Amino acid sequence: MDSKRLASFGSVGFFLLSLSVQPGRADDAAPAVDKSSYNLLNPTPPDAMRAFAPERPTKILNPFTVDAGHFQVEGDLLNYVRTNDEGLKTQSFQTADPTIKLGITSWMDFELVLNAYQTLTTRNNRTGEIFASARGFGDTILKAKINLVGNDGGTFAAAIVPCVKLPSAAPGLGNGVVEGGVALPVQISLPGDFALGLQTEVDALKDANDTRRYANFVNIANLSHTVPFISKDLTASIEFFSSVGTDSYTPAVYTFDVGLAYLVLPNVQLDAGANFGLTKSSPDLNLYTGVTARF
Repeated sequence: MDSKRLASFGSVGFFLLSLSVQPGRADDAAPAVDKSSYNLLNPTPPDAMRAFAPERPTKILNPFTVDAGHFQVEGDLLNYVRTNDEGLKTQSFQTADPTIKLGITSWMDFELVLNAYQTLTTRNNRTGEIFASARGFGDTILKAKINLVGNDGGTFAAAIVPCVKLPSAAPGLGNGVVEGGVALPVQISLPGDFALGLQTEVDALKDANDTRRYANFVNIANLSHTVPFISKDLTASIEFFSSVGTDSYTPAVYTFDVGLAYLVLPNVQLDAGANFGLTKSSPDLNLYTGVTARF
């Protein structure tokens, strides 16, 4: 399962650190508006909508849902991944891979992740011979985000995000099976416009021998802050990502990630990021740029 799109679930004893900043949310002392009457058929009025909260860039989820009756689109304009492992170099490109979020109630949204057009090529590092290649559309992921607390203000927010992956990928781009899991993102506002997020996730994934499912655990730590000496609308983030499973034939993945996000309009954000592998089995480099818009 795509580790950027579907973070794996975690145990009670191993709780993932992840940090994410929503500028202005921490110091918002205004009383929260009662939104319990709003739903898909009775949309939240524009003046009562919560702060714009994209999950891009970086890999972490946040605990905030899209307001009822509104939708949000997040996606890569271009995503490049390079991996070197056991004498083989793999490069992949992806574009137009939207995550479409629809607010159902004041506390829940539904999310559809479409891994759109991709190309993948694996070559022998020594001879340059093509070992494998594939192109086409990727898998489809369905999510529901259920906010538990802090959706509309305060210093603490938490949510639960169950998800399932449907095997819609072209041959060579997916493993052809249904996989799923659940994520538990938490965010805590810190002094100085920083925020601390905690997230734990676990997935049931197909093992390397294609014989059974195994539990895979993802942990993320992400710290973000605005860059006021450049622009109050620019946010920088750093992140540590780990993915460790119980299948002995599937290597762990560790990456260090950085990202920039720029709010060009109140409901439009542009972003760019780079993820760097920390182990031989991890992708060496992942570069991407994307956009988020709320309607």
